[in-house]
Order: sequence, then C-alpha cells, then structure tokens
Amino acid sequence: MRKNSLKSFKTMFAATLVMLLSGSVNAYAQDEPEIDKPAEYPGGTMAMINFISQNLKYPQEAKEQGIQGRVMVLFTIQPDGKVTDVQVKDPVHPLLDAEAIRVVSMMPAWAPALKADGTPVISKSYIPMNFRKPEPVKDVILVKYEKTENGNKAVTCTITYKEKLTPQEQQSVIGMEDLDSKLKELGKKGTEGSFVLPNTPRTMEEFNTLQEALNKMDGINVTYKQD
Repeated sequence: MRKNSLKSFKTMFAATLVMLLSGSVNAYAQDEPEIDKPAEYPGGTMAMINFISQNLKYPQEAKEQGIQGRVMVLFTIQPDGKVTDVQVKDPVHPLLDAEAIRVVSMMPAWAPALKADGTPVISKSYIPMNFRKPEPVKDVILVKYEKTENGNKAVTCTITYKEKLTPQEQQSVIGMEDLDSKLKELGKKGTEGSFVLPNTPRTMEEFNTLQEALNKMDGINVTYKQD
C-alpha cells in the first residue's frame, strides 16, 4: 500500500516541476489575389516565435489583477519588408494591447509578399497573442508529524504552496543538508512538529533519502499527498 502511495506521490511531485509558458503566438497572412508568395518573417515561423518569446513581457500589473486574453495584432508589411500600421483588432485590455503592439512594432523587416513575376508588394498579416496568467508552482513539501491516539506517530508529506503555510511553517524551510538532523528529531518518541523542504529538481533527486528514512521508522504511519 505504501509503495503505491510513494509511486503516486513521485508522479505528482514530478508534474509540479513542469513550467508552463504564459503565452503562445502564431502568424497568418491574409489571402490577397495579387500575391503569389506571402510575406515571411526572416528565418521562418519558429524564428518569429523565438523573437516574440524573448521580447514579450506579461505586464506585471496585468498579472496582479488577473487580466488575461487573446490579443489579435494586425499589421502591414511594406514592399521593402518593414512592418507598419500595427494595431489591435477588438481590444482586450490597454495593458495587454499596448504590449502586443510594442513587440510587433519591434520586428525586423520581413521578406515581402511577391507577385507571380517576383515583384514585391504590400500585404497584411496578423498575429494572435495569448496572455495567460502562469499557474502558481507548488514550491514546497510540508513534512508534518504528530502523535496518534495509540502513541504512534503519523507523518504527512504534502506538496503545496509556500503562501499556504502558516507563518511558523514558513520559517521552518530547511535544505536537504539539514534533513538528517530533522529526521532524528522526528524519530524521538512523543515529538510533534513540522519542517518544510523546497520543491526543486534537486529535492526530487534526493527525495529517496527522506522516503527511505521514513520507511525504516517503526510505528510511523506515512501519508503522501498533494494540496
């Protein structure tokens, strides 16, 4: 039963390490009868996505207020490849709209659209940008231990958010180098309390130390969960 719990806990633990991007982007060229070859960002779509990801900043005020949305940026590509007339279709919020316009306006010259005879022509394009508030990362593991009615000890290891901890628990964050001393404290009969480990890739690598130590302790009921 405990092995299954550990396996499930490891899976949940690993999942918390996955970081999500706060936005995504795609570019589309409008169909125009006279255009034989649409305009193209230098280096192609992936190069454009890299440019935007390096320059797009989710406005801090928008994050704090939980402002999210999909901003559709329209723009014109001149025959010389310059990006002009950048504007937003169906504004979402001034903060997001302004940031999307700022980044598109910074773009280098594109390879312009071409007629069938190879003549560069003016064209229009648009890019949808998705601003999503990043999911908070479960950044700590709360190890809480207390004495049960039969005199044994119950230990609960919970992956959670630091801001959910009590002020006292927030002061009890330790590094993996201090784990041994904390486990000795935990092993003392009648001792109750808690300590907190940072939820990091290093913790994941060394987490077997905690699991193995807890499993060796007689009379201790261990529970693994995710808040």
